[in-house]
Amino acid sequence: MVKGALRMGGKWLAGIAGFLVVSLSLGILASVLFLPAVAIGAAVTDTGARVLDAVPSDLEVPELSQRSYMYASDGTTLLATFYAQNRVVVSLDEISLAMQHAVVALEDRRFYEHSGVDVPGMARAFINNSTNPDDIQGASTLTQQFVKNSLIQKAALEGDTEAAAAATDVSYARKLREAKMAVELEKKYGKDKVLEGYLNIAQFGPSLYGVEAAANYYFGVSAKDLTAVQAATIAAVTQLPNGLDPQKYPDANRVRRNDALAAMLRDKYITQQEYDDAVAVDVAESLNITPTPSSCEAADALNAGFFCDYVVAELLNSNVFGETAEDRLALLQRGGLHITTTLDLNMQAQAYGAIQRQVPTGDPSGVGQALTAVEPGTGRIKAMAQNRNYKAGESDDATYTAVNYNVDRKFGGSSGFQPGSTFKPFILAQWLRDDHALREPFDGSKTKYTNERWAAKCLDGGSMIPQGGWSVSGGAQKNNTALRATTGSMNASYAAMLHKLDLCDVRDLVASMGVTRADGAEWELLPSMVLGTQLVSPLAMAGAYATFASGGVFCPPTGVEAVTDADGQPLQLAARECTRVLDEGVANAVNSALLAAVNGGTGTAARLPDGRQAAGKTGTTDRSRAAWFCGYTPQLAVAIWTGYPGEQKILKGKIGDNYYGEAFGGQLAAPVFKWFMTDAMAGLEKLKFGPVPRLLEYGKQIRVPSVVGMDPKAAKDKIETEGFVFKLSSDKVESDTIAAGLVAEQDPSRNAYAGSEITVKLSSGPPPPPPEDG
Repeated sequence: MVKGALRMGGKWLAGIAGFLVVSLSLGILASVLFLPAVAIGAAVTDTGARVLDAVPSDLEVPELSQRSYMYASDGTTLLATFYAQNRVVVSLDEISLAMQHAVVALEDRRFYEHSGVDVPGMARAFINNSTNPDDIQGASTLTQQFVKNSLIQKAALEGDTEAAAAATDVSYARKLREAKMAVELEKKYGKDKVLEGYLNIAQFGPSLYGVEAAANYYFGVSAKDLTAVQAATIAAVTQLPNGLDPQKYPDANRVRRNDALAAMLRDKYITQQEYDDAVAVDVAESLNITPTPSSCEAADALNAGFFCDYVVAELLNSNVFGETAEDRLALLQRGGLHITTTLDLNMQAQAYGAIQRQVPTGDPSGVGQALTAVEPGTGRIKAMAQNRNYKAGESDDATYTAVNYNVDRKFGGSSGFQPGSTFKPFILAQWLRDDHALREPFDGSKTKYTNERWAAKCLDGGSMIPQGGWSVSGGAQKNNTALRATTGSMNASYAAMLHKLDLCDVRDLVASMGVTRADGAEWELLPSMVLGTQLVSPLAMAGAYATFASGGVFCPPTGVEAVTDADGQPLQLAARECTRVLDEGVANAVNSALLAAVNGGTGTAARLPDGRQAAGKTGTTDRSRAAWFCGYTPQLAVAIWTGYPGEQKILKGKIGDNYYGEAFGGQLAAPVFKWFMTDAMAGLEKLKFGPVPRLLEYGKQIRVPSVVGMDPKAAKDKIETEGFVFKLSSDKVESDTIAAGLVAEQDPSRNAYAGSEITVKLSSGPPPPPPEDG
């Protein structure tokens, strides 16, 4: 009995204490609402006054975290959405009256009567909560809730854990701070802006912020189209965003939803009939769940997940979008950006289709294939595809990966792949820059280099000797030309060409064309670089070949066309200046050689069927561990890689629909180029590459050796040794001085371009004697 009395007395004492706190608080609150600040006097209100004096009267409303969107090049096709908080900020006129009425009726029925604080409601709640701690009542107005949410949002954006804790502290001091801010907020902004702010900032689901995101997710509609029952369903959630989620807890939501509908009926926002119809609606059946994935996985529906991932990496690697990677990620996930990319949806579908035709996703061989297409003269990435499905993170399904085979490691790619002979055009370009010519003769027969020095002016001593020497096989020919070595992809002959160049010049040229090691390492200055032994990405190769296609102008590849902020204002993009890195004549000479490689060399499988000019180069690494084709027209450059991701396995056996001994680039990659480009170029003008300067075709004119008086075999050997082409004419020349069967004439006889044709005519002996007089 005594214990019971004590318990009763304890409850009574708590009630008295609570009443005193309430009296004090309400006195301070009244002073905030109705009296000048100087009138807050007396010792009994001193503590409360200090609390209020410490509160800024002007609430700093933070920028709300919003979804960002990524679009294809048409500016309308959505690829992906990104957010830290799933929110779409909308104006009040974009929110249905039903939604506005549901929230006001349920959460703050005197919203349009008070000045930010509902004094009678707060008094009632204070007294109840002080005397009945098991039956807590709320008293915050919508304005106060907006203040609280704003403080929480600001603390989250700034990473201020103390401010976040203060914003959610369960205390009368916090309520008083909110009250003062709420009053000032309404004075400054007015009711409509406060309601708009609340409806955008409040949480209306487990991961849904603002009524637009909630309307999108729960019903697949915009907030402006919400009906009364839909609005009540959403309004019900905000009290307990997880516990009243209509998707997971429809029964709990129904109770609160019906409370909202009853409040709307009470306040004459809906009629009795509308109320009766609405409460009869089953919550679960009324939903139309429409998720908004926050990643590039959504873009994979258009086979563009890897391109999307690259664009994200491009943004996160650009200091234009923030000083740190964290700042850039925050801008992407919270800034409400609209990102228009360079992706051509038609070309993307064509690229994906061409790959699927050769090595489809899920092919039992496990072979990977990737394709990137870049527009010459702009650097725009028009397509990026591979025969894998995109999935962020790890997956047990081998058909899914987060690794983009097309790009460097820093952009979400692998460590790269050896490009094989697709690297040779860079050697050819430097060959031409160093005053050599396509038809210039040279000895390409050497296959073993033991103690020979290789020029490398950027190294100590200006040269290097490979440790243990270096050997090369295939394509050895004594009397060769760069043109012939290119069309036949002749390794030994290309090694001989490189031996006449400086390794540092080659490295610098390659770098100026945007090709770096995909693994981030420095180029190794070794003779083997001529065979494409160092790791690169398809994107880098496509960008470099686009330089040839554009006549020698390099434009850094990019997937970003334009970015606007949440207010529609354009953001400054990183400078993407195009730079001339090759003389136009040099580029045209490379184009001519690679055109010959497609029309009659190792790349004939890439030849386009409509007579359109296409240049390119096949590439196959040692023992067919990777197969490439890099090619282009004047309008588009493409790089295609085929191999085993992360493994050094030989490409052989059944791959796709075909069987191979050891597969080559001309078999696995070149046909994909043909299929893709045939579709991608359809309807476009058939442009031709520019003319090759005669100097770069043949070189400087040099002295032609005289072979007059020689027998045909000796004459042929001498002419070809000097770098010319021997041609024996069927015409004979009478000569009194040169015996029959020997060379009597040659044309030209003085100077000619290296590689020129020298026509010789043999002597038929002296002319017959004139007939004797009769």
